[in-house]
Amino acid sequence: MRRRDRHDDDPELFELLANLEEIAETTRIPALLCRLLEIYGLKSVAYLGSGLSAQPGQGPYLAVTYSDDWVDHYKAQRFVDVDPAVQIGMRRMLPIDWDTFDRRDKNVRRLFGEAAEFGLGRRGISLPVHGQHGDRALVSITSDASDRDWRHLRLYYMRDFQMLALHMHQAILRLEGQRMETASLSPRERECLLWVAEGKTAWETAIILGLSEHTVRCYLESARHKLGAANNTHAVNKAGKASLLSQIP
Repeated sequence: MRRRDRHDDDPELFELLANLEEIAETTRIPALLCRLLEIYGLKSVAYLGSGLSAQPGQGPYLAVTYSDDWVDHYKAQRFVDVDPAVQIGMRRMLPIDWDTFDRRDKNVRRLFGEAAEFGLGRRGISLPVHGQHGDRALVSITSDASDRDWRHLRLYYMRDFQMLALHMHQAILRLEGQRMETASLSPRERECLLWVAEGKTAWETAIILGLSEHTVRCYLESARHKLGAANNTHAVNKAGKASLLSQIP
């Protein structure tokens, strides 16, 4: 299981994000979820999306690593009506640790008790994604980490899966036929990314452009945010594919 302190020098995360951007059909989503289990040492990963298609009457989109038995049992018991991960998570803006859920309700206790019996893991995090056109998604992960390990691991999971959840949602929107808007970079943001693409550091770029290193870092951070990139290398890759680095006006 991976543990890193930075998005930079994080080839596995970069590979996962690149795979999501290049995925060409929804049938590949389950294999990617299984890859997440392997890399992060998780018990399960689930994606729930709504409002993904412009077609009326389109139901929620679900991709999970759960067993078919648990999915059938969950539906038969109508657990979605009491599942706080769904009921709270789909309304939240920030990630939520399942340890914060109120377990005093007997139906909620039953849900998590039976989920554990089906092998879903004792710990969980749900990460919401809210799109620009009313589309929403929830990525949930579970683990069997000990109390001590969970305090540390949850920070890694929240860090990486906020980025992964966003890119997974964008990939599925694209595969469902939604038109994706292209980011717009300022001339300075493009200049800084171009020099990064040439292998220059922030300090070297600052010397070349006659700016402070702090200003260059701010431009790079802004570019990463606009592109939804995990690091500078990822930003250069995404900007290049979108033809945003072809010229400086």
